[in-house]
Amino acid sequence: MLQDFLQHPGVVHRAGIASAVLSVYAFWPYIRDILTNRTRPERASWLIWAVLSAVSLLSQAYEGADGSLGFAIAQTAGTVIICGLTFWKTTGLRFKTDDSQVLTATAVGIWLWAEMESAAYSLFVTITMSMMGGLLTMQKAFLDPKSETWATWAAFFVSAALAVVAIGWADWLLLAYPLYVMILSGGIMLCMGAGHVWAARRAPTLPDTPHQQLTLSVMSFQRAGSPSVSE
Repeated sequence: MLQDFLQHPGVVHRAGIASAVLSVYAFWPYIRDILTNRTRPERASWLIWAVLSAVSLLSQAYEGADGSLGFAIAQTAGTVIICGLTFWKTTGLRFKTDDSQVLTATAVGIWLWAEMESAAYSLFVTITMSMMGGLLTMQKAFLDPKSETWATWAAFFVSAALAVVAIGWADWLLLAYPLYVMILSGGIMLCMGAGHVWAARRAPTLPDTPHQQLTLSVMSFQRAGSPSVSE
């Protein structure tokens, strides 16, 4: 019965609209937190995602896409804006060694993507390159969970889940990307949660206040057999 409900045309249509709206909205909390210095994005990740989204948009326009082009433009605009804010808010243009290696691999992947004629292989290369950027953000989310915006990744996760409902379970080629987005955003949220737990366990014990030290001294003195005040 659940499968029949999820495959109902009305449910599929509403899920598709909700997924698109939520996916566009997801950028706003991230942009807001960057401007207020609450979020510090991983530069290499967003550079990779911005390049991939721009290339994908140009490819769709070249292939003659029409109805879906507006959504692709919104997605690309949000990604490019965050990428630009990331470079504007950070000092220095040099990347870390890990970032440089991932960016180099991504450049090779884009070249392979351009050479491939199979849609399945192109999608595989795209997801692989995007995931390499995602791994950098996952690492940062664990080491510094407060530097990411939970609301954005939660919105992307729900949006991707709605996209799965909108697509149905008929075409794995179409399902591959939203399933990947669910894994990516869910992984980042898990890394943030694990990072918070790890930081709490490693937090140093606060030193006792003078009042606490005096109370402990009195209790210790009484346990040693000293008469109490009441006696």
